[in-house]
Amino acid sequence: MSINDYLRKKIKETPIYDGVEPSNKLSDESGISSNQIIKLNANENPFGEILNLTEDLSSINIHEYPDPNQKKLRLALSEYTGAKFEQIVASSGSDELIDILIRLFLDSDDKLIDAQPTFGMYEFLAKIQGAEVVSVSRNADFSIDLEAISACLDKKTKLIFIASPNNPTGDIIKINELIELLNKKIIVVVDETYFEFCGESYFNLINDYENLIIIRSFSKWAGLAGLRIGYAISNPEIIKRIIQIKQPYNINSAAEHVAIKAMNNKKKLFEKVNILMEQKDKIYKFLLNKNEIKVYPSKANFVLCELKNINADEIYEGLAKKGIFVRKFSNKFLSNALRISAGTPEQTRKLLQELEKLI
Repeated sequence: MSINDYLRKKIKETPIYDGVEPSNKLSDESGISSNQIIKLNANENPFGEILNLTEDLSSINIHEYPDPNQKKLRLALSEYTGAKFEQIVASSGSDELIDILIRLFLDSDDKLIDAQPTFGMYEFLAKIQGAEVVSVSRNADFSIDLEAISACLDKKTKLIFIASPNNPTGDIIKINELIELLNKKIIVVVDETYFEFCGESYFNLINDYENLIIIRSFSKWAGLAGLRIGYAISNPEIIKRIIQIKQPYNINSAAEHVAIKAMNNKKKLFEKVNILMEQKDKIYKFLLNKNEIKVYPSKANFVLCELKNINADEIYEGLAKKGIFVRKFSNKFLSNALRISAGTPEQTRKLLQELEKLI
């Protein structure tokens, strides 16, 4: 007997998602102590620990199940976003929302449009569902190719995710492009995970377009990646359907408590967001002056760069030997590219010092 004989065909065909390793594993592999590791490969907020958002977790009744209707959290999200209570639902990270929305809208013979290069979870979760993924290349500047997307649409095309700012390219979708997509009568999910870094959102369109869904996260701007909390903003009917199929206790009590505390301390958190954007700009300007590198403007807390006559693996390995980890890709659209997350001023100083030696 082989367990593989019992697996769904789509599971056997889907490659494992290539996530980033935690600091302790990077420390073990590199031989560099964990407190010396500079982790610039996951767009995380390195200030999370010093924000002290988790200092009073002992007040939580962990023996009780959390509220399945998330009333307290959704009220806080309503105040933070300006959306109505019935237009919001929270999730265990934005990844859970991606999964829920794919299960909500896609049957096994339906189609998802994937504007590549972009966040890999859209394709990964759609393939697990058994849906067909139609990959459409972006333009040379990484803007979406509306003409190519339109040519792919048919009766089975139901869903498209557009990250804005896009991960890993850092560009945002223009409002005229979004409206054109919405008018195609497919479900359009705008992934605003990096909204707090760019300050540009399209959630004000949800009252005009019932096929628009906005998803966001606390992982990046608030430094809560380890607690896994995100949320969706859409029309009440879609929110009701998300609540219908989500796990009833999908938000753990600690995540709810800390997310509310983060929103109540947003001024302090945005000070760190501003520092991260300053560091991102420093990295961008440094790379812009290197002839062997093409770096792309970014409205998020990271930059993407393509290396011309330099092997990206050599730069990656050279940085890793010094305990500095950036993101490299197996994606065919980014075969010789690196994505570098913004860190603290001291981390930026060390990064640029080592890049100067390597380039």
